[in-house]
Amino acid sequence: MRRIGRYEVLGLLGRGGMGAVYKAAMPHTGRVVALKLLRPSEQLAATADQDALRRGFFREAALMAGIRHPGVAQVLDVDEDRDGRPFFVMEYYCDNLGAQLGEGPRVEEPCRALGVARSLDLARQLASALARLHHEGVLHRDVKPFNLMLAHRPDDFPGGSDELKLIDFGLSRLRGEREAGRPRGAVVGSPWYAAPEQEADPATADERADIFSAGVTLFRCLTGRLPQDGLLSSFLRPGLDERFDAFFASCCAQRPALRPSSARALLAELDGLSAHWTRLREAVCALPPEAGEPAPAPRRATAGVLRSRPVRQPLSGARERFGLDALWRPQASAPERFRVLDGEGGQLVRDESTGLLWQRGGSAYAVTLAGAREHAKRLDAQGFGGVRGWRLPTVEELATLLLPEPDLRQLCLPGVFEPAQRRLWSADRKSYSASWYADAEHGFIWWQDDTCQFHARCVCSGA
Repeated sequence: MRRIGRYEVLGLLGRGGMGAVYKAAMPHTGRVVALKLLRPSEQLAATADQDALRRGFFREAALMAGIRHPGVAQVLDVDEDRDGRPFFVMEYYCDNLGAQLGEGPRVEEPCRALGVARSLDLARQLASALARLHHEGVLHRDVKPFNLMLAHRPDDFPGGSDELKLIDFGLSRLRGEREAGRPRGAVVGSPWYAAPEQEADPATADERADIFSAGVTLFRCLTGRLPQDGLLSSFLRPGLDERFDAFFASCCAQRPALRPSSARALLAELDGLSAHWTRLREAVCALPPEAGEPAPAPRRATAGVLRSRPVRQPLSGARERFGLDALWRPQASAPERFRVLDGEGGQLVRDESTGLLWQRGGSAYAVTLAGAREHAKRLDAQGFGGVRGWRLPTVEELATLLLPEPDLRQLCLPGVFEPAQRRLWSADRKSYSASWYADAEHGFIWWQDDTCQFHARCVCSGA
């Protein structure tokens, strides 16, 4: 059993130029945490001042620990391992915005888009976190989706959105601070998200560089593309209009002087944009249905009976086995195939195409995979809905619940299933410690560690 300091290592979460981040367990309580260990890459170790790297590492921990804000991940401990290498321990979160978007190594390629209201909510949380940092004179300088963790909000939280947590202060700088310990010519920030002035001369970049990165991130969430592509947001996402275009023209401007002057100013603009989106949606929903509207999408073709027995499927070959596209989405399904049944308070839904019987909602709270299995056992033991055979669904079965990205008109229509259960465990394993799940809100399949907390929506063959 490997340990770093007092912490039991459960697995590797990722590596970077400065070090490695591990999933670890706290002593006595077993609480799962993220542990960042200073372990420079060979190239950085050969070119950088090691004492300066060490000071910078402790400085990153101190910066994070000194800022108390809901949008900044909290540091829980700082120490050294038996070899004298420093590490610090942070809150652990299963999910991040990069994974939600499906952003890959080639960042310039299209990714998934999120819902408009959810994207704006996350952007507002990011602007609030940046305002707190900037108030302390801290420039983050590496705002991007994979540095934005997503914490599950309480299940009774209005709107059910995630709580955003900003991490990775390794490239941050205090206002007026001189660079130290970094090789000359080293790039500061991430290509595609870093502001032009930050790439050209990092020492001259101010708070407006973070604002640029936040704007690129929101554009990515709304369109699945990058603003560098030269296309307007209203062209890429039906329902958006010229006010969104004007916002991005300012926020993602090449010249800092054209951007919002501060993160608080950005937050005020996002408040106005959110209110504008609400009015747009309400206006569309108030219109009567037009004659000649497009017919519903064709029902998903189902060849025989869907697989009901769980399998272990590693990442390699999973898209092909599950029938998913490059962004891990299934073929389009159609909502009219589902029918809410009478009885049990309308909590049963039948899929008229496959004959499967579903819970309309699911577990009352987000649970680990073990908790999801227990939920299925309880439903079956009590004969929920007067039937037996309740179980966790396979990926193929869950995929039949996923709908294509809704247009503005479809947002007006109530969904068949309860919206609170947005991420759903499947019975299929990816590995010994991870399983596949479905994001019912954005229509894709992905995997996560079994200790993460999602909902359970059970299925049976019907009666």
